[in-house]
Amino acid sequence: MNELGKKIKEARKKKGFSQEELADLATINLRTLQRIENNQNEPRGKTLHLICEALQINAEDILDYGKQSDNSYLVLFHLSVLSFLAIPIGNIIIPLILWVTKKDKVIGLKKMGANVLNFQIV
Repeated sequence: MNELGKKIKEARKKKGFSQEELADLATINLRTLQRIENNQNEPRGKTLHLICEALQINAEDILDYGKQSDNSYLVLFHLSVLSFLAIPIGNIIIPLILWVTKKDKVIGLKKMGANVLNFQIV
């Protein structure tokens, strides 16, 4: 969890918040936020929930337990929809199999897979 503070800091900067603004929105102490961002402390459940709620992000996305980034798998997943050319309902079955096997291991696949399998535009 050494990168948790770094991820919170990056998310805060993407939203354009200062540390003071985020601390006020999350209703936590400014010094607590500073310690978390500098990896001096790990946020407890309630504190992490308040920070994520203020940043409008999911705690799962910031924690990434055992997940890794795999862009080639994401590309393969998107291209698997074209399998309907060879198998009549392959555009549903193949992506479903790929999604179920790796949805908790690849960052971003869970949401992306739900959108593709529900035929939503990402």
